[in-house]
Amino acid sequence: MKSTTWLCGPLAGALLGAASLAQGAQPQTPAAPSQAAPAPGKAKPMPKPVEINSASRQELMKLPGINAALADKIIAGRPYLSKSKLVTQNVIPAMTYQAIRGRIYCRAHLPAKP
Repeated sequence: MKSTTWLCGPLAGALLGAASLAQGAQPQTPAAPSQAAPAPGKAKPMPKPVEINSASRQELMKLPGINAALADKIIAGRPYLSKSKLVTQNVIPAMTYQAIRGRIYCRAHLPAKP
């Protein structure tokens, strides 16, 4: 029977890399990033999250993919118990929700218990 030895981990990568260089292959170097990272003090500020149960039409229209008709539809469907209700109640398309879900939040306005 023939025995096979398997190499794993960094040693295997180094040995395989050395073998390919010996055969005339070019070494691979990590690509430089196309743009430098912004300086820590000059980062673009995140837009303020929008509360879907109290936002005005103009605030809603500042969200990507939300036009006047969708803003009116959001307002007409209030109150929402969670932001995902915008999709489950067919208020906005799922792709639009995916684009804005990090920019919206919902503070549920439940009726007071007697």
